Amino acid sequence: MYERFLVPVDGSEHSKHALKSAKRLAQNMGINARITLLHIIPSNNINTVAFGVDIDIEQLQVEEVRRILDESAQVLSGSSIQYDSEYHIGDPAEMICKKAKEGDYDIIVMGSRGLSLFSELLLGSVSHKVVQHANCAVMIVK
Repeated sequence: MYERFLVPVDGSEHSKHALKSAKRLAQNMGINARITLLHIIPSNNINTVAFGVDIDIEQLQVEEVRRILDESAQVLSGSSIQYDSEYHIGDPAEMICKKAKEGDYDIIVMGSRGLSLFSELLLGSVSHKVVQHANCAVMIVK
């Protein structure tokens, strides 16, 4: 039924639960199951620092992305599930839906909430937007 899984990860507990659920589901689907771990760096992140502060924001973002994707990959390592990982910059909901469509994924498995409760209150839930606009099945995990 489901072979191609898209799992957005952001390091939140809900995201970790979603990945574990995707892993269990993929294991039940057999040897053709494949998971793509996807991290989106929101394009509206503040990429400027105070004058006189010597911080490489881009380098910090790359390190954070690497940490999140590495932690997520550890959940899948040792299993028979094939997986890959990638990251993009943009609006999280739009990028998740775009990637799902372009990659012809069967299902998106994602957490009900991410790390940014404040932006969720202002802009609406990423998971809610994905459910509304995705061209494939969406499983929301608490």
